[in-house]
Amino acid sequence: MFKPTYIHDLLKGQLSQEGYAHFLNSTSFYVRRYNWPKNIIVSNEPGNSKFWSQDDIKELTHQYFEWLFSKGKLEHLIKIPDNYLSYYFSQMLISFVANRIKQEQHKQGLSFEKCKELVLGICQSDFINKNVGGIDIVFNNTINELEIKSQNEIERGLAYLSIIPVSEKTKHFKPLVKMAIDDIFNSIESPIAKKKLIEYVFALFDQRSFQPFGTNQEKSIVDSNVANNQNHKIAITTLLYGLPKEDARLISEYLFQSLGEISLSELASKYNIPKSSLHNKIESFKKKIMTIYTPENEEDGMIFIQSIASALDKHSN
Repeated sequence: MFKPTYIHDLLKGQLSQEGYAHFLNSTSFYVRRYNWPKNIIVSNEPGNSKFWSQDDIKELTHQYFEWLFSKGKLEHLIKIPDNYLSYYFSQMLISFVANRIKQEQHKQGLSFEKCKELVLGICQSDFINKNVGGIDIVFNNTINELEIKSQNEIERGLAYLSIIPVSEKTKHFKPLVKMAIDDIFNSIESPIAKKKLIEYVFALFDQRSFQPFGTNQEKSIVDSNVANNQNHKIAITTLLYGLPKEDARLISEYLFQSLGEISLSELASKYNIPKSSLHNKIESFKKKIMTIYTPENEEDGMIFIQSIASALDKHSN
């Protein structure tokens, strides 16, 4: 938390080196606490690493101070009682960062969490929602709640849907999400579990324009195939949804290792988990792969497996 003593020094223009260090440490605390993305720093060259350096913390702190002065925010601090000053100053930092995140979201595309929020809101206002057997389902006025198709039937119906491109020029995501939901219902003609609808909607968006160009040619080809193959996109999104990062890391290391063999015992010891638990995690994941997608041919199967390996690597980082 920010100390009132140093806030008063800042207001007087008498900030000491000790006070300056305090503001840097407090800003760093909030960065770690809320896991803020580094792209909130306005800089020509923010760097490719997602980890915050001390220079990044300094830059964010300086930009926060500049915002306080330029927006006249410090004038309000004089009226704040000391016992609320630290809290108020912290909330202004959070507000500053929230504005930055909002400004940057269109440069990054549509996140899964934002897609989920939009889908749930649209379902609540524009569609019929019902709990069937403990599962929240959604359907439109023309579909009977009892006409629920199997997952395989639904995914076959989605296989030929057109993807929806998203770029930095895309200003409003809600109309696109609504269009994706309509396309899905028109294609499957069935009620659908709300959780699955979110996954399928997110998979319909082509956001390759936000991905940095890869230096590894083979990896670029794999990623391109995944992006162009709607079946792969839907299957991989479903496969990885809810999978913890540590599970993705150990599964990737065991199934797709590139440096020699590693036994279950060695891997269990490395991650400090029981061998039986590790075995269950890996076997469950392998079974899910087999049930979630059936390759059209040998080449398609190889591309799909390579795509899973690539997706696990990304998911585990």
